Amino acid sequence: MEAREDYSQSRGANKPPQFDPSKISLWRMVFCMIGLWACLFLSALETTIVATALNKISSDLDSLGMSSWIIVAYLLTYNGFLLLFSKLTDIFGQKSLLILAQLIFLVFSMACGAAQTMTQLIVFRALQGIGGSGIYSTVFVIVTKIITPDKIGLYTGILTSVFAIASLLGPILGGVIVDDTTWRWIFFLNGPGIVLSLALVIPGIPSLGEKVLDKKNLQRVDVIGGILSLAWPTMLVFALEEGGESYAWNSGTIIGTLVGGGVALIIFIFFERWVQHYTKKEPILPIRLLKSPRLCLNLLTMFCLGVCFYASIVLLPQRFQAVDGLTPMSAGIHLLPFTITSPVFSIICGFVLGKAQKSAVYLIGAGAALIVVGIALLGSLPTNEDSVVAAVYGYEVILAAGTGFIMPPLVFLLKIEFNDADLASAMGVNNTSRTLGGCVGLAVTSTVLHSQLKNLLNAFLNPSQVAALLSSSSSSSDLSPSEVVRVKHAYATSYNAQFRALLAFACVGLVSAIVLGFLGQHRARKRPVSQVQSTFIELNDHADR
Repeated sequence: MEAREDYSQSRGANKPPQFDPSKISLWRMVFCMIGLWACLFLSALETTIVATALNKISSDLDSLGMSSWIIVAYLLTYNGFLLLFSKLTDIFGQKSLLILAQLIFLVFSMACGAAQTMTQLIVFRALQGIGGSGIYSTVFVIVTKIITPDKIGLYTGILTSVFAIASLLGPILGGVIVDDTTWRWIFFLNGPGIVLSLALVIPGIPSLGEKVLDKKNLQRVDVIGGILSLAWPTMLVFALEEGGESYAWNSGTIIGTLVGGGVALIIFIFFERWVQHYTKKEPILPIRLLKSPRLCLNLLTMFCLGVCFYASIVLLPQRFQAVDGLTPMSAGIHLLPFTITSPVFSIICGFVLGKAQKSAVYLIGAGAALIVVGIALLGSLPTNEDSVVAAVYGYEVILAAGTGFIMPPLVFLLKIEFNDADLASAMGVNNTSRTLGGCVGLAVTSTVLHSQLKNLLNAFLNPSQVAALLSSSSSSSDLSPSEVVRVKHAYATSYNAQFRALLAFACVGLVSAIVLGFLGQHRARKRPVSQVQSTFIELNDHADR
């Protein structure tokens, strides 16, 4: 223990001075934000743009059965490296890691575009996901470092708009590229975007004076902890993505990966605790952070947000196509009330936080309540309509307001809760919680859809027709008009059931948001939030407390 304390003190003594965010000029900040937004947008776009091009890609590479792995491979590494990259920014520096992540993303995007076999593409997609994960992790850490607390809500709102916009443009852009040119441009288009981002962030982001290849820095790396931090989410995400699709939920593959992921998580927690107390290495996740009830509630709220956000982005376009008969592009257009208004509400939330920082706890509660209302309304849509009902647009706006209001104040509360030494780790586990929530939401809703839909279709179709419809809703073209009507009703009923399943997560998120708000008010009375800006530099100077 004494060795550990001495090491911490010596590390703090040798640590370079922290950057004062109030000294960065407005124009430099604008260029930084454009560069950060561009690379974050491209990394988020890769999770959706491939969806409408899977059939074309797999046909060209003669591997239709492996097409789902084009998405899964990216998601596995994208989620698995979030926590590791966030922690490595503490050791090697935020700017250095962002540049490295962008270069990895650039190189393997080009490799994906040039792939000649499905195996090559899957491997390159996994490596591309490492770069995308690094971009996601480091961008939000950098923003918390270079932005003053009174503006953190505004800039976080601007950055979080990329997820809604990427979810909107991804399927549409992927379809346009496949229709008008080769699918390889889905990956090649990342080239100019990353080059532009690097041209802005390299001179724009201030350097903190880190020595990237310093021997002492390398000795601080927790290699085993890093491997474990990759193992548990990778196995869990694999099981959640493949369960009920490629493998049955009761299959040995899914049960084995679920159990393995849980065991790896337990080992990771205990190992990190040992590293924290008995070695001189930097733990990937300082376990002492989890003793904070505010952080645990923040993570739970963010997890539930991820469940509702990602699942809704996927389910609504699917409903528009399967129930209302829209094309993929039209379905994306009908999602505009959500994808446009969500970032708008995030920016509004940022302005409110900049003017009244104590409003953070109220914004979180309001956002969580609106998510509950929006999800409940979307789960009550009529099941016997042949076209999109006008009410769905209002329901989308309500849900968009909730998701837009909730994330900026959650990030803001992390900023005021943790000092500079712990902020990267807190942001890393926060990002992991959000994306893992998205995977859980998609897995749960997929299971609900298949089980509900199968039961409803079995009532009037034969097993081969049911199997064909479960594989593709376009198989309904071979049915009689009366059967098509009943199939659409079955799909509508099933999608409503999916949103009711999401409602359970939304309610849990509301409860955690209310408790978080109560604890936040209690903390504010002990240490007024209005003092945060004046004490920000002091917190950085004492980052190793």
